[in-house]
Amino acid sequence: MICYFCGGRERLGYWSYWCEDCANLRRMLLIYDPEKCCSILKRTLMRDDSQINYKITQEIKKIVNNQIEETTDKTNNLPEKK
Repeated sequence: MICYFCGGRERLGYWSYWCEDCANLRRMLLIYDPEKCCSILKRTLMRDDSQINYKITQEIKKIVNNQIEETTDKTNNLPEKK
């Protein structure tokens, strides 16, 4: 039988409605304040515009640095002219 929440995995048991992960999420929402859980998830899983721009610039820097390293490796491996 399939989990009622995610609809993707098997339920824990015949009498259970949720898979293991969804049951843990539900348990956390019952134990802790749902607003607190949502704020933690938003802070950790979602990015705002400044974080997205920072990630883009970091990825561009990685690409540029890799290209620079490749070209310097190619020029360093060329045989010397006599």
